[in-house]
Amino acid sequence: MSNPAKPVAAATHPLPLSSTLHDLALLRASDLDFASLLPAAPPQQPPQNPDKTSPDKDKDVTAVEDSVQRSIQFSQEARAALKLLHSDAVEREGSRVDQMRQKLEDAVKGLDGTDGSE
Repeated sequence: MSNPAKPVAAATHPLPLSSTLHDLALLRASDLDFASLLPAAPPQQPPQNPDKTSPDKDKDVTAVEDSVQRSIQFSQEARAALKLLHSDAVEREGSRVDQMRQKLEDAVKGLDGTDGSE
């Protein structure tokens, strides 16, 4: 008989502790100033009336939900950037571009009739 598939930790927890700690360690090691990436926040207005009406509370809830969505998007983009930073994909692509540039320069020299041995 087969065993029922156990749910993966990432499927049950949206932010597993091991991934979060790994991401935080990478962020700390990257010496990146996140304050320079974020837009300047508008100054906060002090609450004028603690007994807010329902439409104002709805605006606050919407603002919080928007903030949470922006935070989630930021963390996804930060993870993608860190994966790219710590992979050799950029170096491989740069090497490929250099090889192509060299081939094109050789082709131009051939078309000009110079062989570079002058």
